[in-house]
Amino acid sequence: MIYTNEFFNDLPDDTIESCKILIEYFKNNKYDKYHSLYSYNFYLEAFAILEIFIKANEIFKTSIPIIEEIREESTNVDIINTFYEDIKNELKNIESENSYEEMKSMAITKFEGLFSYKFTDGDLKRIQELINELRDLITESQLFDFKHKQRLLNKLEKLQKELHKKMSSIDHFWSLLGDAGIAIGKFGNDAKPFVERIDEITRIIWRTQAQAEELPSGFSFPLLKKTNLDDK
Repeated sequence: MIYTNEFFNDLPDDTIESCKILIEYFKNNKYDKYHSLYSYNFYLEAFAILEIFIKANEIFKTSIPIIEEIREESTNVDIINTFYEDIKNELKNIESENSYEEMKSMAITKFEGLFSYKFTDGDLKRIQELINELRDLITESQLFDFKHKQRLLNKLEKLQKELHKKMSSIDHFWSLLGDAGIAIGKFGNDAKPFVERIDEITRIIWRTQAQAEELPSGFSFPLLKKTNLDDK
């Protein structure tokens, strides 16, 4: 293989950063399409890797082209070059959208008259710690298949980027409850390390939301019940 195991092992968990590295590696290592068989093999391998990467990460919408052996090599090379260029452009759009949403959220919460959820410094730090622990657990876990693992890591990455001292919405954090339920249903007691951390995050989120909505102190959310997986 032209791409080494070391190359894949060094790819970061961040989907966008990994995609940038794949594109840059392709750009720096491709050869002139008329040179050699090795050059064409590189294109085919680069295409296969990007195809798998795009399928595993649902944030990308670009259609994956079809490479046919009956075509001229130069035609397939042109298709692969275009595919990489399309993903590069989509990546720029994704980064722009993410940047816009972050700036919009920060701008909204700066206006005193607008409603926002306010985290304490301690809660903010603890959520970040729990998300990092979840990321490590998921990365090292053998329970999840590759696609499920990437989907969860992408969600955690997005949540971590959205997390600020003041937030106009915390709706995305509640989706973690669904992930916990799926993990319990699939893996039973083996899901305990994941569920415990998600449980703690949702309790912090609920406490912050209850304070923002001016509920009585100590008011507990009836759906947040401690999950005792050892009894399953």
